[in-house]
Amino acid sequence: MTGFISLDCGLVPKDTTYVERTTNITYISDGTHIDSGVVGRIINDTLRTQFQQQVWNLRSFPDGQRNCYNFNLTRNQRYLIRGTFLYGNYDGLNLLPSFDLHIGQTKWTSVSIRELGSSLIREIIHVLTEDSLQICLVKTGETTPFISSLELRPLNNNNTYVSQSGSLMLLNRVYFSPTPSFIRYDEDIHDRIWVPFIKDNTTSISTDLPVDTSNPYNVPQLVAKTAMIPADPTQPLNIRWSFGEITAQSYVYMHFAEIQNLEAGENREFNITFNGLPWFSSFSPSKLSITTIFSSRAMSSPDGTFSFTFTMTGNSTLPPLINGLEIYKVIET
Repeated sequence: MTGFISLDCGLVPKDTTYVERTTNITYISDGTHIDSGVVGRIINDTLRTQFQQQVWNLRSFPDGQRNCYNFNLTRNQRYLIRGTFLYGNYDGLNLLPSFDLHIGQTKWTSVSIRELGSSLIREIIHVLTEDSLQICLVKTGETTPFISSLELRPLNNNNTYVSQSGSLMLLNRVYFSPTPSFIRYDEDIHDRIWVPFIKDNTTSISTDLPVDTSNPYNVPQLVAKTAMIPADPTQPLNIRWSFGEITAQSYVYMHFAEIQNLEAGENREFNITFNGLPWFSSFSPSKLSITTIFSSRAMSSPDGTFSFTFTMTGNSTLPPLINGLEIYKVIET
């Protein structure tokens, strides 16, 4: 976890540290990176049992329009930046907060808490343009901004998650397993969070054998060992999302490995189309080895909808599969 910065926001006193028991990540107080705000605490025992320790505390900002965390880092370094927000009615007001997050002077995203007892995560991959970084919470209405944890993870391979411009805000990072377990460090060496997902008309397959994940994206073994296929093997596999705006641009990363033991005469080969147009042709996943297919340029859609279809070729005897999927939206920062 070299270079990890893991802040438990509102942890006091500010020289406090601890090791989170499920990830073995060391968290420190945010007090050395900000000098404003009011510390708070989640007192609901059910929530404290349900969520990891770094979100049991929080820092809220009832005063000022804009309150910023400051970091001294290294220019041109690529970071995964993640804010986590658990309201939990810490203030007893039952007022669900809404506010904005900024990187420096640029809006990153809006945060709108929908439920008292649900956490919200906002994540972005950002390349520093100078030797400092500001993450700011900006008041946009009557409710009070707050944050539970703030995590920075260096992505030391500068050939991954490269965008032509701007930063990459996470929409989804999923793996295709029926189990409800999230994956993060130390299963994922970069501490990316992978969410289990199975869509209608599909099924999950898995293997107990190790998969070679040593390509630059280093997906976790648990991601590589499971895959989604269509429930009806004669049908294509479809993945679709929308940003709700026609100007949105997206980068997508698809991770594939053949995890079934193919018998003599069996073959898996498929074409991938994007919004009905050819995107990748005659692809055969490598046996027990991850291949990552990604967009090297920002992708756009006239109606803001992104639709990928995976269809067996005439040479294939087996349906298409996919092991992991990451979807990002371009944010000009």
